[in-house]
Order: sequence, then C-alpha cells, then structure tokens
Amino acid sequence: MNQAEVDKLRSGDGQAWRVLLKEQIPRLYGMFMKRWPNPSLAEELVSKTVFDAVRGFGSFDAEKGNVEQWLFGIASNNIRLEIRRRVSRPTVDGELLEYVESMDSEALPDEVLERAETAQAVREAMGRLEENQRLVLEDKYVEGLSARVIAGRIGITEKAVHSLLYRARLALRAELKRAPLLQEEHKNEK
Repeated sequence: MNQAEVDKLRSGDGQAWRVLLKEQIPRLYGMFMKRWPNPSLAEELVSKTVFDAVRGFGSFDAEKGNVEQWLFGIASNNIRLEIRRRVSRPTVDGELLEYVESMDSEALPDEVLERAETAQAVREAMGRLEENQRLVLEDKYVEGLSARVIAGRIGITEKAVHSLLYRARLALRAELKRAPLLQEEHKNEK
C-alpha cells in the first residue's frame, strides 16, 4: 500500500476503506476461526477489529510496518482481550485447567485441578504474573501458538521465547504453591 492510499485511509475515505477491508475481512475471519471455530465469535471479533482500526487509524505508523501488519496486530490484541475475558469469568474453564495441567512435567494432582476453587487460584496466580509472562503463557497454552509465531508476534528470538516460557512456568508454579487452597492440599497429601 503506497502513501497516497494510506493518506486516503487516514482522511476517512470510504472507498479506500472498502478496498482494504474487502481483501482483509476474509483473512481476519479465517484467523479468528482458526483460534476458535465459532462463526458468531469470529464475526464479532472481525467487527471489533474493523471498528478499532477505523477509529484508531490515527495511531498507524508506517515506520513500524504496513497497514496489513497493523490491522492483524489489532486482531491479535482482540484475541488476547477475549482470552482474558474468558479466563476471568467466574465459571470453571475446563480448557484452562487442561492447559495448566499439561504445562509442566511436575503436574498438580488431578483431584486438585478438578475443583472450581483451583480454577480460581489459577486465574489469580496468572493475574499476579508479570504481563510478559502471562501473555506468553496465554499465547502458548491457550492460543496454542508455536514459539516461532510468538517470537514474531512480540519481536524476540525463538530461543528467548523458550526462556521466557520456562521462567513464566516457574513463576506460575511458585504463585500456585502460595495459593491457600493448594497449600492446604499439600498438607493433606503428606
């Protein structure tokens, strides 16, 4: 996309937006369907992404990438927001429990993971992690992204992603061990 086309988008030219979105909406929809095969959720996320892009185009910086990359960055942020929204729901999210259970070879006992209180403890522990640790765990274990994709997304090397994941798992494990419910369970096991 050349500078004249970017200027048209910046000025709010409806035709320029239609041309861009005609090409990008199917790609966005495919991206969301790949994450969650739920057509209504994918449509909702596409709508939110388009709205955010049109409303926030003033923040677009061509030096940081092209319009398509910027648009898919917004889409990725909307996926993360949806994940956070789902993780913070008060109901037990069995999928979250499965991811946490499989995160490390030193898994917590199944009977502990099955409890609703433990799901809440996991959410609270995730909330106490540093943002980069929480996001990399969500990318890897909730979104199912590879280290290569995560590296490209956050602008670090693949090796750095593996290192960050390792530290994030240790931090999460430490936070979980501090949770009152899990401390009580450990006492009962001894």
